Amino acid sequence: MFHPSKYLRVGLIAIFIFVATFACIFGSWYITTSRINSARSKGVFPSPAEGMLTLVRSSYVGIQEIRVVHAVPETALGGGRHVWFVIVCVWAESRADGSAVGSPTHDFDAPGSYFVDTHEGWVLMPGDFSPLFVGFWMKIFGLAGDDRPQVIFDPSTQSTPMCVRQAG
Repeated sequence: MFHPSKYLRVGLIAIFIFVATFACIFGSWYITTSRINSARSKGVFPSPAEGMLTLVRSSYVGIQEIRVVHAVPETALGGGRHVWFVIVCVWAESRADGSAVGSPTHDFDAPGSYFVDTHEGWVLMPGDFSPLFVGFWMKIFGLAGDDRPQVIFDPSTQSTPMCVRQAG
């Protein structure tokens, strides 16, 4: 037979589990919505590739060539069709801050960024915003976009290196 103190302990444990679960869900909702709103304030794009091209055009001076070389859904760790990672190759005179493009071994930059699909369109989701965490909770809270079809650029299907300049 249970003592009243055992009922109290079981009840307190149940209340603690309920409150902890609620706090976790509310915290995840708050983080997800605040990061999406912050990203949305920096621009909404029709596709992840267009978003990356827009970002590059504002980050480089004297652009000679830009090529999207990787744009695929990030399906690991709770991502999905609404979380994409995009990489471009950029040949330019310099970055917007005046620093040189490339390195001693190559004459290009290959920046990459995450984009997430919201109901309004695609937004840039910086890596320090935990895009896979945000993407996981977007599905749960109904914040993910409508899975509009996108063009996939997957370098693993090509036999040439990613950032080789086009002739001409």
